[in-house]
Amino acid sequence: MSTRTIAGVTVGSVGDARWFAANPAKAWGERFYLLYAPVWMTAIALVQHTDAYRAWRDIGHLLFSLVLFLPLWVIPVTFPSNADRGRPLAARYIFKINVWIWIFAFIQSYFGSHYFYKVLGMRYGFPVTWDLNGVPFMLYLLAFVYFTTYQALINVVMRRWLSAWERPNPVLTMCLLFALSFAMAFGETFSMAQDFMKDFFRYEDRSAMLHYGSIFYGGLFFIMFPFVFRIDEREDEPTPMRVVVLGALAANMLMLLWYDFWRLTLGPIMPGLSSGGGPPFL
Repeated sequence: MSTRTIAGVTVGSVGDARWFAANPAKAWGERFYLLYAPVWMTAIALVQHTDAYRAWRDIGHLLFSLVLFLPLWVIPVTFPSNADRGRPLAARYIFKINVWIWIFAFIQSYFGSHYFYKVLGMRYGFPVTWDLNGVPFMLYLLAFVYFTTYQALINVVMRRWLSAWERPNPVLTMCLLFALSFAMAFGETFSMAQDFMKDFFRYEDRSAMLHYGSIFYGGLFFIMFPFVFRIDEREDEPTPMRVVVLGALAANMLMLLWYDFWRLTLGPIMPGLSSGGGPPFL
């Protein structure tokens, strides 16, 4: 049976449509992220709907974020997949993708959040003083947690599509990736920016953020996909850690260019927001 290659990456054999990677280490990592997703989502929902977070200050918010953040690192190291067992840490898929996501989440939080302030009207009101460049530190950790799920979801859906056809239609492929990216951004905003949380987290115009801002934010997932999809997709061609790190930095640069292109050409998504001058993080 012949194999199918998309952009230089073997995604399977013709007629062998699959959700998870053929590389068992990567498939284990994707399943791990997706199985962990209901854990962090349930924890976030319980905290939101019980108002427990309202009494927290710096330590409370940081501890809660660490409780969700650390298992994503500790569990794979302590209980590695059979395919990764015996390999050096830097050679394991789950460690490589964690490093990629952490770099991406950190830079997007540090720089990208300011575009959300100026272009999308995002506002934080958490009663914390521990922040880094105007972003509460615990949100750097939570961004990492969210992105592990998002990239795994996009990977498995896009792989199923790409491996189902001998020659996937490129226009339909881009449309599917755009739809997934928009849905991720829309879903996060819809679930998190609720009225009962507006004194802690809100958008100045929630409707505009959902319908137009989701295109702005969705660009993140659109740009992220080709970088994370390529990592260890082929078991016989492992991605070096150096390439993983450079890929995360390159994706961040493209993401910031996308944000600034929108800022300079389309401007804020609602009247009254100022995005003039230089980049908003300066």
